[in-house]
Amino acid sequence: EVKGLIRDNPTKDIRFQRKTSDDELRKQVLTSEELQKLVNIECGNNELKKAFLFTCYTGLGYAEIKKLKWGNIKENRLTTRREKTNQKIELKLKESLISSLGERGKNDDMIFNLLNASGNSISDSGINKCLKNWVERAKIDKHITFYCGRHTFATQLLQYGANLKTVADAMGHANTRNTIKYLNYIDNLKDDAVDNLPELKF
Repeated sequence: EVKGLIRDNPTKDIRFQRKTSDDELRKQVLTSEELQKLVNIECGNNELKKAFLFTCYTGLGYAEIKKLKWGNIKENRLTTRREKTNQKIELKLKESLISSLGERGKNDDMIFNLLNASGNSISDSGINKCLKNWVERAKIDKHITFYCGRHTFATQLLQYGANLKTVADAMGHANTRNTIKYLNYIDNLKDDAVDNLPELKF
């Protein structure tokens, strides 16, 4: 009997990724009711709270949020560019969202003060840890990262009647190919809504 030819399992460090199609939404999103819960619950970092809720209503990523200046907002309109693609983004902002930002600063002032004690931008892991605690405090059973705010914006637009091209433009997508995954997510929500209807007793 031969033993010990292979001492270690050669596949032990291999990880298989779950295959998902490009049009499937992998991140979790928040509903309107859950967003209102977050508004009502205190967050450990008030600047992060403002920034995340702003993302949920504009679709900006953390890369854009941490560089956003008051000069990017004029007459209730946001104008900026996506950091990743350099696509121009121009959006009308809700009055309540602008009010939530507090007193307007000078054009060159940053809107959000997302800096750590060393004066550097808070890391992604630091941001997401704070978000996790906030979401748990609001009793929302979802794994929410900062990027989920972007997905939330897209699905909210679709739910409230925007068409695919409008959402693609609002998200800074070059075409609607990347936007279709949000439409599929909305279809899933419709299925869930039907499942929640009360049964009839025939």
